[in-house]
Amino acid sequence: MRPPKHISNLLIPAFLLETLCVTYALYLPSAAGWLSVLHTCCGVVIAVALLWTKPFTVAHNIQNFSFASTLNHYRWLLMGIVLMVMIHFFRQLKAEIPLDYRDADMLPIIKIMCERFLAGAWGHVYDPIQEIWGGTHPIYLPAMWLPFVVPQWLHIDIRWLTVLLFFIIFCLFIWKINPARKGALPVIAGAFLLFWWLFADSRAGLIPYTEEAVVIFFYVLLVMALHRQNAWLIGFAVSLCVLSRYALIGWIPALLWYFIYRKDWKSLIRIIAAGMISFVGLVLLPFGWEIIRSLIALPVAYIDFTRRVWHDSPHHFLQNLGWAKFFGAQRIVQMHYLLVTLSFTVPLLCMMVGLELNKRFSIPIQNLPFVILKITLVIFYSFIDVPYLYLFYTSSFVSLMGVAYFIMQEKDKQAHAA
Repeated sequence: MRPPKHISNLLIPAFLLETLCVTYALYLPSAAGWLSVLHTCCGVVIAVALLWTKPFTVAHNIQNFSFASTLNHYRWLLMGIVLMVMIHFFRQLKAEIPLDYRDADMLPIIKIMCERFLAGAWGHVYDPIQEIWGGTHPIYLPAMWLPFVVPQWLHIDIRWLTVLLFFIIFCLFIWKINPARKGALPVIAGAFLLFWWLFADSRAGLIPYTEEAVVIFFYVLLVMALHRQNAWLIGFAVSLCVLSRYALIGWIPALLWYFIYRKDWKSLIRIIAAGMISFVGLVLLPFGWEIIRSLIALPVAYIDFTRRVWHDSPHHFLQNLGWAKFFGAQRIVQMHYLLVTLSFTVPLLCMMVGLELNKRFSIPIQNLPFVILKITLVIFYSFIDVPYLYLFYTSSFVSLMGVAYFIMQEKDKQAHAA
């Protein structure tokens, strides 16, 4: 079946608009409602457009790091410049915004969890923290806070890990895309806009206050694993995503159904095995079942938490992205259960429809797992209970890497003309 006419031409404009929605367009508070709708629509367009593009294939990247290529000289130079710029901006942020739980308690909580872990008190990592709010209960999943053990062990500001992870993501992107390819320059401009906003604009708030770089990094790894079609990597990447921020939880049944439908039992078994190994190694052995019981109760607690945020800080709903502003403080419960319902039903339904359309009309399905992943993230973050701005960047970086792979698959018309 032929793709819809010009569908791939919508991909890059949709990516640029999605990026604009989570960055400088936020300075138009009167347009917050329109931006929320536009952001959701752009995410869906990106997913659908990538379905109709060429299948992601494994590129031969080993020779790409050669110094013989002029393009690679510029890549290495750009990496050095970007690293210095990131360090410069972070030092400014670190001096202006020290870790203080009264400003944002996420990183201070994680810091104490890391201290307990390094002290060998693994069984007490999730005990109440009396130093913060008179006894706050840590709620972060292991893959969210364990990476911060490294900077804590080195006795440096744990936010240096955020800088390192964003630098790695930038390197992965810049080595994946070729500026000579058709459509590459607008995508590079969008990437620059996204990174510059996160490091240079105070409204972003992700770097000085949050742990979200870890989540973004894991989801970028998942995109790369799907690109390589390596079942072990997919399984471990999915586990890291679930054990950090489980935005993709509703995508997992759809992914498993994809391999069942294709009778790819080997890949299915490897993905499940990787998930079990990760669960046992990161959760069960070090922390036991108690953490599981406490974390299962979290979704219900989100309703009361959402009520408090609506009362204390309604601007998080009214000025940020997400559809919570359309439901209001009176329909918190309805929106929460709509989020849960859509997160589990839409991905599986889309997967089943896509596979059936492949059977009847031969639409491509090689990119279907990534396409459904993007749709899942669009749903989750559009209907999330409390739409903190920093949460939306995970979906943005999934788009960035997906579009970069698309650019990589396109033929360089200029090169062919030469």
